[in-house]
Amino acid sequence: MQVFERQFIDGHWQSTQGRELVLHNPATEAPAAIVRLGSIADVDAAVAAARAALPAWSVTSFQERASILATAAGILQAQAGSLAESFAAEIGTPISVAKRLQVDTAIRLFHEAPRWVQARTGDDHLDRTLVSHVPIGVVACIAPWNYPLYLSACKVVPALLAGATVVLKPSELAPASIVAMADALHRAGLPKGVFNVVFGTGVEAGERLVTHPDVDAVSFTGSTGVGRRIAELAGRELKKVTLELGGKSPSIVLAGADLPRAVNSTLQKCLQNAGQTCAALTRLLVPDADYAAACSIAAAAANAIRVGDPLDVATELGPVISAKQRDQALALLQQAMDEGASLVAGGPDRPAHLPRGYFIAPTVVGMQDRDLAITRTEAFAPILTVQSYRDEEEAIAMANGTPFGLSGAVWAADESEALRVARRIRAGSVSINGAATHPDAPFGGFRHSGFGRERGAYGIDEFLTTQAFNR
Repeated sequence: MQVFERQFIDGHWQSTQGRELVLHNPATEAPAAIVRLGSIADVDAAVAAARAALPAWSVTSFQERASILATAAGILQAQAGSLAESFAAEIGTPISVAKRLQVDTAIRLFHEAPRWVQARTGDDHLDRTLVSHVPIGVVACIAPWNYPLYLSACKVVPALLAGATVVLKPSELAPASIVAMADALHRAGLPKGVFNVVFGTGVEAGERLVTHPDVDAVSFTGSTGVGRRIAELAGRELKKVTLELGGKSPSIVLAGADLPRAVNSTLQKCLQNAGQTCAALTRLLVPDADYAAACSIAAAAANAIRVGDPLDVATELGPVISAKQRDQALALLQQAMDEGASLVAGGPDRPAHLPRGYFIAPTVVGMQDRDLAITRTEAFAPILTVQSYRDEEEAIAMANGTPFGLSGAVWAADESEALRVARRIRAGSVSINGAATHPDAPFGGFRHSGFGRERGAYGIDEFLTTQAFNR
């Protein structure tokens, strides 16, 4: 059993007096690791280290910072295999996709740092006024468990590039990759105190970070409810906040689109990481005339997915992370069925060949003329809903009919038609006919999906502020 009993503070791993948390393998339910949680005293020490390191780090060049991050990328790349195994054991991501989905996406952010800084070097000149872009200060980065390395890197990499110093509070439920990241940055030559890690609960370590007087900005990814709490606490101290929160993302199939391709791709995006993806396409919206065919296509695809042990290379869908996560999702599914939704594929029963583990079968729920709680509530599970619409205006109204606005998709026979509809979707990122997003494109949401943007030069901007020098 692995034991994670230290916090990374001021350039080295330090013991803590916090309580122990036992983690369970989501596929076997057996105890798999012990994490000793960081305390408020650990948070204070980490913030003090970050504050002390800020003056020297903030005046290093963009190029020097990028070089350290690129070196760290190479160190992490050498551990890609073991990192992929850790995601299978901690989260349940199938080993067959963990390297691509969890590891490569994160390492790419470190590798791309030199390109990002090219857009953010130098000062602006307004006649005799010089406008300088300067680091915002000490940043608290709070990341979730579903993509622990990638979502941490989405914050840490641009913050460090901007010249800010960082205290990262990752999820205590998925520590292995964060330990690897801290070690990689240290070995790459990052000065002590510039990057610190405290494993702890949100209520204790997280809230102390957000309210700490020496923290200048907060970047959080997680649930909308916790995001509200962070915004409230940070607002009292007038700290800058970036929030990337939940989603209930629509996939609109317009009349004449390639229906099988649209349905299969939407289902795939919905089930990614067992549905534990904030930007998952969880709502499929199709014309009335295509409803029956869409349900049939989705059912066939869902029933063909191989569910099982994440360490088996044949597995396509693993478990959700915990019994709590499973039970919440199944309660929402049962509510939908009680309210009249039809079960197209999967369902609340455990897959028959899996006697243990927090598994949910790939599930498709139909509701041709209904708008139920499950279409407005984030399930964070492998559950796709299928709804029909009468015309384009109704489709757009349905797409925008939740409090969220993180991502979406539009499918059409003509790309210009798809783009026209996509422009009316209130979401931070919309895919046209299945196109992948550019790695430098901004990512973030509208409304209850948060505010601020991550990735690329847009992400660096969140950790910079400006000074005007009038000459």
